[in-house]
Amino acid sequence: MAITLAAGVIAWVASASAHASPPSSDPGVEPTRAPQIKPTRTLDDALSVEPGVTCLNRATLLADLRSWRDQDEVDPRVTIRVLGSTEDPHTLGFTLKVGDEIAVDRSFAPAPDSCTDLHAVVALALAIALDDTLAGSLGIVEAPPPVEQIQAGDGDLPLLERHPRGSDATAPSRSGPALGLTVAPAAFMGLTPALSGGGELLFDVRPLAHFDVRIGALATHLPNFALDQGRVGITVAAGRLDLCWGSTPRAVRLRTCAAVAAGATIAAGHDFSTNFRRSIPWLAGIAALDVAIQLVGPLALELRVEGVFPLQRTRIDVRSDTGQLLASQRLPVAAAVVAVGPRFEF
Repeated sequence: MAITLAAGVIAWVASASAHASPPSSDPGVEPTRAPQIKPTRTLDDALSVEPGVTCLNRATLLADLRSWRDQDEVDPRVTIRVLGSTEDPHTLGFTLKVGDEIAVDRSFAPAPDSCTDLHAVVALALAIALDDTLAGSLGIVEAPPPVEQIQAGDGDLPLLERHPRGSDATAPSRSGPALGLTVAPAAFMGLTPALSGGGELLFDVRPLAHFDVRIGALATHLPNFALDQGRVGITVAAGRLDLCWGSTPRAVRLRTCAAVAAGATIAAGHDFSTNFRRSIPWLAGIAALDVAIQLVGPLALELRVEGVFPLQRTRIDVRSDTGQLLASQRLPVAAAVVAVGPRFEF
C-alpha cells in the first residue's frame, strides 16, 4: 500500500510541474502562437436601409452596390446606413461609419425621379465612397484630396451621355461678339387702316452675354383701302435701332428690346378724279419681346411680338382739284407686330 501511495504522489507532482512550467527561455526557440484570423463582413451585413417615403428597396440597392464592386467583403469596422426622408420622396442620404466615427456623410436632394436611376445613383456613390474616401479613413491608402461635389441627379448616372435641348442647354462659348441676322415675315395691325403684311430685316451684334445692339428695317403695305370714291394704297417703311437685354445665350433665349424707328408713310390714291401720291414722315418708339430657339448649327427660329407707338398720328386726306377736303383717314395711335422667321448666328 505504501508503494501505491508513493506512486500516486509522484504522478500528481509531475502533472503539476508540466502545467505550471514557464515558456522556454532559450533564445533560439520561438514560442508557438495560434494564428489570428481577421474577421470579415459582407455588404449584406454592413448595409441598413430605412426608406421612409422614398422608393428605396434594400435588396435592389444591395444588388446594384455589388455590381459596382469587385468584392463583397468590407472591413469589419464599416457600417452603412441609407436613410430616406419621411416627408419628401426625392430626398435621402447615407452615412458610412468606421467604428463610431462617421467617415462619409452625403445627401441627395433632389434625387432622380426614376426608382431605377435612384438606386443606381446611390449604389454608385456608395461604391465610390467605399473604394476611395473610406480607404483613407481606414488607413489602407492615402486619402485623396477633397473634390467639389455636385448635387445628385440624373447626371450622376455613368456612361449616359445627354444632349439636352431646352432652356437648360448651354450654347457653345464664344471668344468674341456674336453676330445675328434675322429675316422675318410679319403681320402688322395698326400701322395701316387694316391688317397688312410685310416683314423685318434685322442685324445685331452681341458684345456681351446679355446685351445686344440691333439695327434693321421694317416695311408693310396695304394695297387697296377704300376711301371715299376711290382706293388708297398705303406703305410704311422705316429704319430702326434697338437696344436689347436677354437671358444667357442658350438653346432657348429670351430678350426684351426698346427701339426707335424713323421712316415714312407713303399714300397713293387710285380711281379718284385726281390721283395723288404723298409721303408723310413717320417716327415711332417700339417695345419688343422675342425668343430665339436654336435648331441646328447657326440656324435658329425667332419669334417677335412688338408694340409700336407713333409719335404723331398720320392722317391721309383726299381733296378735290380745288383743294376741298373730300375724305380723311387717321391711322391708329398704336400698333402691334407679330414676326416669325429664321435667324442665323455666327
